[in-house]
Amino acid sequence: MSKTPARALMASALVLAAGIAPLGAAAQKGEAAVPDLSGFWQRNIGPEAIGFEPVPGDKAVPIERMHVDSKDAEEIVAGNYDNPILQPWARDIVKRNAESEIALNHVYQADDSCWPSGLQMLNVREPVQFLQEKDKVTILYQRDHHVRHIYLNQNHSANPKPSWFGESVGRYEDGGLVIDTIAIKTHKMSVVDNYGTPHTDRLHVIERYRPINDKDGKRIEVTLRIEDTGTFTTPWRALAFYRPSREQRFAEVVCAENNRSFAEGSTFGAMPEAKTLPF
Repeated sequence: MSKTPARALMASALVLAAGIAPLGAAAQKGEAAVPDLSGFWQRNIGPEAIGFEPVPGDKAVPIERMHVDSKDAEEIVAGNYDNPILQPWARDIVKRNAESEIALNHVYQADDSCWPSGLQMLNVREPVQFLQEKDKVTILYQRDHHVRHIYLNQNHSANPKPSWFGESVGRYEDGGLVIDTIAIKTHKMSVVDNYGTPHTDRLHVIERYRPINDKDGKRIEVTLRIEDTGTFTTPWRALAFYRPSREQRFAEVVCAENNRSFAEGSTFGAMPEAKTLPF
């Protein structure tokens, strides 16, 4: 049986190692560039989960919750309609919503009728899961089992058809996931926040999801840039945060589009009445 000299074996090993090292370094670099969003996440419970937070230092800030002096203050979700980012027509809607909430007349939003909530899904407190694939990220929401599809490293369509969650394209950048969304459909309950702030078909949203650690542990920081020349006087940014969810699986959820009451101001109006007998 022939034997390979020791020097030849050592030389071969060095050549092999030289060939493997760059590949390993590239893999590590690639893994570092793609954030780990695995697991189940949930919007922070507390004041910051009610809506978006301002980005420190920004002059244009998201609409904030009004502090109402009422024994029912916790149930009243009224937005500050004097925020200068609002064009007059949008301000009127936010003001009307605030006055309705203060009068304890709930302002119905899309999720009240099991409709997909568009951008407002970022304010839903129930668990969320990110499924990361080579060319796509899928975001699953426990709320009514809604799903968003983000296609990586692609351009927007020339004329995208408006849809509930719009057309989202994404990329990984600076250790985070960047999602660029247009063509979110407008309807009577299409809003951008908890205060019923409307939007037009010109809405353009950029979300940046970045895993970070703070004194309380892991969280995902979401920075949003929102632009809609039909609704807002200027582009504005906002922050939202996710923490690891206590629940590591989705609960079964069934949502049927219906109203349990047909009171004045409800989603579908008054109770239907038959004017003639059916027989």
